[in-house]
Amino acid sequence: MRRYDYTKISRIQLSCSSSGMMLGSNKSFTEEVIWEKDGRVVLVRTVIEGFLREVSTWKMTPEMAEKIRQTAERADMASWGDLKYEEDPRFRCTDVSSSARGSIILDSRHLGGKPYEIVNFDQRAVASAGKGEDLKAMEDLFRRIADPNMCESVEQTETNGSESPITNAFLGMTMRVPAKNGISGWTCKCGTDNAGKFCTECGKPRP
Repeated sequence: MRRYDYTKISRIQLSCSSSGMMLGSNKSFTEEVIWEKDGRVVLVRTVIEGFLREVSTWKMTPEMAEKIRQTAERADMASWGDLKYEEDPRFRCTDVSSSARGSIILDSRHLGGKPYEIVNFDQRAVASAGKGEDLKAMEDLFRRIADPNMCESVEQTETNGSESPITNAFLGMTMRVPAKNGISGWTCKCGTDNAGKFCTECGKPRP
């Protein structure tokens, strides 16, 4: 069995979403812990509901960042990508869909080849494999960080109401946010249009 180097974590993300047939019915909730190049670690929460996107950011203490790293290592979080979830087609809803996913990114530059290793997993597969307590432990840490009194910033932008609720770098897609009603976005050097504090493709902060 492969051993992962959890001292090289770059990001951890947990998300859930639902989407329906009606325009503006999409909802999603995403939290990601980001280890930035300058040593700062932040928690970024993105909530999309209908036509509104809200992005909140919290700065983390080194102690809390280390707790998250240790929790990921203890649960061997990067191995969750091997777990599979098979949905029973008899109970599949055709007009509403939902998902609960996650990702962990490891900085693999010291190994050569690709600079980052991305592992995506299905939270339902994690729970069905008997690792639900490990997942809950990570979620509880995220909630402890997101103290309303310690929030650094909150930004709200409009969406077109029809975009996929999970559109981020972890799943290999890019979130494109047009400017609307005077709310201006920004374009990162990598070419990605953004509205929040960080680039959704490469993670660079807004200039």
